[in-house]
Amino acid sequence: MRVTAAGTKRVSMAALICTKPGHRPRLIYRIHLDGGPAKGRRKGFTETDFAHLLDAAHQQLGGPMSRAS
Repeated sequence: MRVTAAGTKRVSMAALICTKPGHRPRLIYRIHLDGGPAKGRRKGFTETDFAHLLDAAHQQLGGPMSRAS
């Protein structure tokens, strides 16, 4: 099989692992697909994308989130 970089596509992923004593851990994630070279197309996540990920986690978990120490 011949492989070249000409058609390279990128998959970016941002994820949160959520844990709570006595409960199963949860993985909440979002992916961004980059279809290859195109002028003006973003290559990865933006600040807004990360904000949406945090909002989705808050909605799915049904309460406030805290950072692990």
